Amino acid sequence: MDLKLAGKRAVVTGGSRGIGKAIARTLAEEGVTVVIAARGKGPLLETASELTAQTGSEVKGLTVDTGSDESVRELKSRSSSCTWWG
Repeated sequence: MDLKLAGKRAVVTGGSRGIGKAIARTLAEEGVTVVIAARGKGPLLETASELTAQTGSEVKGLTVDTGSDESVRELKSRSSSCTWWG
C-alpha cells in the first residue's frame, strides 16, 4: 500500500509495543523517518533497532513520560532538533 508518506517524519508515542509499535512499523514501511517514544528505554531502543533493520527506514527511540508536561516538552524539543531528520 502506498500512503504517499515517503520522506515525511512522525513521532509515535507508546511506540515500543502493541498498537504504537504497529503504527511505527507501518509508517517506517512507507518510508517515514520515525521517532518512537515510550517510558522504558530498553524495549524502546530494541524496537527502534528492530524496525530500522526490518524496514530500512530510520527509526529512533526517545524516552518520555506523557503524563509529565516537562517530559512532553523535552520530547518536542529533542525530536524537532534532531540532525538526523535531514
